[in-house]
Amino acid sequence: VSFISVSDAILCALKIQYNFQYITTKMDASMRRLNIGISSGAPVTNKDSFFEETITLAKRLCEIVDDQIVITSEVKSLYENENRNEFINKEHIRTLNPKEEKFLTHLMDFVGTIWTKPDFNVNDFGMKLGYSKSQLNRKLKNLTGKSPNNFIVEYKLQQALKSLHDQKGNISEIAFETGFNSAAYFSTCFKNKFGILPSKYVQQYINY
Repeated sequence: VSFISVSDAILCALKIQYNFQYITTKMDASMRRLNIGISSGAPVTNKDSFFEETITLAKRLCEIVDDQIVITSEVKSLYENENRNEFINKEHIRTLNPKEEKFLTHLMDFVGTIWTKPDFNVNDFGMKLGYSKSQLNRKLKNLTGKSPNNFIVEYKLQQALKSLHDQKGNISEIAFETGFNSAAYFSTCFKNKFGILPSKYVQQYINY
């Protein structure tokens, strides 16, 4: 969704999070999480679609960064300009600094080229991105709360979940397409992440 006013976008995000607590009280606490990413930008860039860069960054903020409301440094600056330098509440909103935004973009552009490859070696992850193993681990932990290995596995699982939901193939096909060496290993990882086997997920949520 788009807003003309940054203040409206921030207030809307806070209101959604506040209401979300009360409409999901019967859900498992581990599943009661809603992530929101807010970015800003020009409608026309060198990309094909309107606001494509802005939408991509907002999507990455809410899907990758470890917090429930995440904004860019530009959004923070625009908010403060609109509100006479009143600061964003850091308790409820995480603001990425420009270096973190650059790392996020670099990271996800690279992940987009390798995540389907079952032979990708996580030990080479940092080198490919231009960081030492310890640097990558520190940066990734700070941004996502995950180790490089867990980050890649969970990213693959999220893509697999989307493919299952959109019925883009059977479980074995999706397992291999998302870079898992075997359907059995995929099923184990899927259950560890989502608390349900992929076969049960398909039965309960797709084949109805």
